[in-house]
Amino acid sequence: MKGKQTKTGWFLAVFGVLVSGMLPAQDLSTFENRRQWLLKGLHDARLVADSSTRGKHNLPKACARLWNNPKDTVAINYITNILHHPQQTMFDFPGVALALGRFRHCFTSEQVAVIQKDAERLAKEDKKDGEGFLGHGTENHATMMWTSAYLFGQYFPDAKWANGMTSAQLMAEMKERLRKTFKNVYAKGYTEYLSTTYEITMNFPVAILQEFAQDPEMKAIAEAYLLYKWSLQALNNFEGRTLAPYGRMNTQEDYQPKDPYVTGTLYQNWLYWGWGPNTESVKIQDFTNYWETSYAIYTALSNVIPDAVFFGLAEGKTAPFALKSSASTFGPYAGERARPHMMLRNGYRTQQYAIGSGNFRWVPGGDYADHDANGFNIVWSSTDRFNYLNCFHPYWYSDGDHPDRTPDTWHKGTVSPFQQTAQEQNTAIMLFDIPQKDPWPNQPSKEKWAWRDGHANNLLNWGALRYPKSVDEKVETGGWLFLREGKTYIGIKPLKPYVLHTNLTEKGLEGFNVVKSEGPKTGFIFEVGTEADFGSFQKFVSQLPRNPVSVDWNTMVLTYQNSKGAKIRMQYQPGLPVDADGLARSVPLIWVNGKPEKSADQWPMIESPVIRMDNRLLAIQTGPSTIQVDWTASLPVVKRNPQGTIPRPAK
Repeated sequence: MKGKQTKTGWFLAVFGVLVSGMLPAQDLSTFENRRQWLLKGLHDARLVADSSTRGKHNLPKACARLWNNPKDTVAINYITNILHHPQQTMFDFPGVALALGRFRHCFTSEQVAVIQKDAERLAKEDKKDGEGFLGHGTENHATMMWTSAYLFGQYFPDAKWANGMTSAQLMAEMKERLRKTFKNVYAKGYTEYLSTTYEITMNFPVAILQEFAQDPEMKAIAEAYLLYKWSLQALNNFEGRTLAPYGRMNTQEDYQPKDPYVTGTLYQNWLYWGWGPNTESVKIQDFTNYWETSYAIYTALSNVIPDAVFFGLAEGKTAPFALKSSASTFGPYAGERARPHMMLRNGYRTQQYAIGSGNFRWVPGGDYADHDANGFNIVWSSTDRFNYLNCFHPYWYSDGDHPDRTPDTWHKGTVSPFQQTAQEQNTAIMLFDIPQKDPWPNQPSKEKWAWRDGHANNLLNWGALRYPKSVDEKVETGGWLFLREGKTYIGIKPLKPYVLHTNLTEKGLEGFNVVKSEGPKTGFIFEVGTEADFGSFQKFVSQLPRNPVSVDWNTMVLTYQNSKGAKIRMQYQPGLPVDADGLARSVPLIWVNGKPEKSADQWPMIESPVIRMDNRLLAIQTGPSTIQVDWTASLPVVKRNPQGTIPRPAK
């Protein structure tokens, strides 16, 4: 067993505390403690204001400085002038809206007039002479622009907006856009949600809107949206990590980042729920030196805080539990072009580990950041820098002409239309059926086709997984690979001959080993257990090779009976036929103990013991405490009842 901390080091640490009679320098065990520590630590954060630096990552720090010192002239001047900064972007709008809502008393009337004049000029859709706040872009762009535009209309009732609207008209337009979009996502979710990169940028602008909007209907729209998003985040959290599957993973989650481009949502998760044994590893320098962490500062400044039920879920107090959820394809306003049940998620959470897996119903030959989707992970409790395992086939990144798009690129999400997954609680099966030729030549774009065109007539034939080198123990026996981290055990059975790579150097492989299972038809079985389940790692290692496994590679049917006695049967669905909704039928047939899995069109928005969502009804219940959102009418109705019960959403 590798040592995580020497006995001598532990003794000196404890002895030092006892001798000094002092507590450690920081107690980050609660959200409020983390929030206070973060904001106080930014009291003199450096604000760069030259022509090469955007307010995108400095404006949150300026607001934090005002939180510490309402007379901070450096921060006041920075905020006053940010909307006509040469590098002004949409990311500046929520910060200015927050500053005017929370700190308006810090600004002189002349300074407010400067901000108003800039805002009036930016009431447009284009980026000419400054980026306007009436465009759309992707979902996170829309929420940043429209929530801020609504508040600007509220703050400046007599403004002369560049688009010719009155403030009342501007607010009405933004309210309708947000109402329409958020009601649509209540019906089918959205492809960007749970993104480790973009989730946070979709949430903090809505929290700012809910806090400062005066219209009760607008506040209810924002609150309903956040209740749904907090439900997803809390259910799919494990020590700050986001459970797969999810879209738009632009870089990997890292407790001890060495690259300034980090995952912003990870740091919001730290602020809300903590990182388990890694919570205390965060430093103020993470928020001053790493760009994407800055968005968590907005969350710290917000007085809109998740309900206690979400903290309990995210911290695993109700584990173990299984969950399902689904998300749509991409489409403006989450409207007709955003088709439901594109991403079908399965998850299982315990106190010691979690598994997230899913299936994607592709738009054949199409794309909306499909190449940056993370389709599978196993996460376990650890003090190590990395505490997760991933698995995929390199369809999108097959040629290696671009350093970020090699077959062994792992720091971004990657998933294949030729992988399908089954999961039953602690057990997951992934099968690959890779054709010889790429079915979609020259699609979806010249750039993305170039990532794989060199292998168009000979697709790479292997499935791969990566696991951290830092695991406490590794054993290979009986056709299985076994990993142990503390009292958590992971069994992996490659279904075809495999190669273990310990020295690959592509991005995302620092600190990882890679297992490749060769062949156009291949796959893996994963089963996770604990000391409490098996008594010892040795018993786990001896048990799994005895579990019955059968595979018919002609029919692509696999049957596995796990250590709990659950019999899982999976039939891969080949050929990617397209259903009437334009999505591929790339979902396997699955039976557990003879009972078939739900079909794609019956997949729930959210299904878990505590949170259920379908048909625009969100129901949250822990004991006697309930929260309900009914968005079947034009506007959402949010009800909280600490004593009552609520009906389950209709199937």
